[in-house]
Amino acid sequence: MENIELIEEISDGNLFLRKITRNDASFFYLSLKEKEMTNYLSLGPLNSFEHSKRLIKSYLRSWDKYLQFNYVIELREYGSIKPIGSVSLWAINWFHSRSEIGIWIVPKYWEQGLGTKSIILIKNIAFNHLNLNRLEAHIAVQNERSIRMFKKCSFLEEGKLHMYLKLNGEFQDAIILSCLNS
Repeated sequence: MENIELIEEISDGNLFLRKITRNDASFFYLSLKEKEMTNYLSLGPLNSFEHSKRLIKSYLRSWDKYLQFNYVIELREYGSIKPIGSVSLWAINWFHSRSEIGIWIVPKYWEQGLGTKSIILIKNIAFNHLNLNRLEAHIAVQNERSIRMFKKCSFLEEGKLHMYLKLNGEFQDAIILSCLNS
């Protein structure tokens, strides 16, 4: 873990990634309480505001221990700040210099290139500030939109992991995509 620089905020024009805070509990709860939003996420719908607060608290403890870094994706334009999603580096293995990556964006902001921009920003953090060598995304085979987005960001498909994800109570195959710091 030597020579790493923790980045709490980074931007590309009006799109910002910033470190998650306790104040994000309401945004997370309102965004992730619907089953449709969590169909392909590793966490199910948030059952209550308290559930959301506990999740954020857990994310912040993991940040302090250098285990995972969760960012809120924000649009800042015309004097307003709108949270639109989250992107994370998690399951970080410092010895092997690798991490998993995950992202979600509220549907209103899909198909606008904001997910792609967010992944490019988190890759910058991972490769240029945390000195990681490899990022991996494990995506349900049915989640074609997400697979396309990661491929647009230079992630390459490495293969299929059979019965790898348990989503909505059922095991599903996942595609593993990776991006190397080359």
